[in-house]
Amino acid sequence: MKPTKIRNQRIYRATNQTTNKQICAPISKDLRKKYSRRSIRIMINDTVKVIRGEYNGLTGKVAKISLENNTVAIEGNKKEKLKGEKIDVYIHSTNMIITSLNTDDKWRLKILEKKPKSEIRSMKDEAKKKDDVKSAAKKKDGVKSAAKKKDISKNGVKK
Repeated sequence: MKPTKIRNQRIYRATNQTTNKQICAPISKDLRKKYSRRSIRIMINDTVKVIRGEYNGLTGKVAKISLENNTVAIEGNKKEKLKGEKIDVYIHSTNMIITSLNTDDKWRLKILEKKPKSEIRSMKDEAKKKDDVKSAAKKKDGVKSAAKKKDISKNGVKK
């Protein structure tokens, strides 16, 4: 396929699942330790800090989210037009970091509490190792019991 066609499919005609992943932002270091995740989707009422661009250093709560442009409007950050009306300034989600999360949503909490894939893999590997050790021990026991049965059948007496 042509690159333009692929770009159109990934950006402009993307599914909801894909657009949700595109509006993610990294989380602060203390939240990383707490939830063992690196990034999460931005939601309304999350507190964010802008780390790049014209509005560098600005912190505030998320007021609006634009899925079309992957941008976020922060409360109190407005721009004045020539006629005097004030409009929201939208900042791209990749230019900010999440400092505190809105934990009102139960589904979001469940997602946050899930273990990361790396931990799940390591747990599976440990379980496999334990099963291998147990199966090896059973094989040894089976060999010993088979040898005992042969001795019993030859001598007729249990040793």
